Amino acid sequence: MKRQPLTTTLPLCSICKHKHQDSLTFRRSFPTCDAFPNGIPEVIRKNRIDHRKALAGDNGVRFELAVDSEASRKLLDSFDSLFEDLKAKMK
Repeated sequence: MKRQPLTTTLPLCSICKHKHQDSLTFRRSFPTCDAFPNGIPEVIRKNRIDHRKALAGDNGVRFELAVDSEASRKLLDSFDSLFEDLKAKMK
């Protein structure tokens, strides 16, 4: 059997300015943000939905880069292709 490379994708939330600090054990298990103060939905944490677009229950808060740098913009570009691939698979 041919081995497949292991790939890891960070949640888009990890570079969002609205994400709350993960200082508490509860928040490590159930991360929160300004959009979802009771816990970020799994579909968002696992990058199955692009939260740069409006979602029901997000209190009008969307993803915004925490730090506007060249490195974070490059990382954000990788999310563009990830979400495009997901959209193509759903068709």
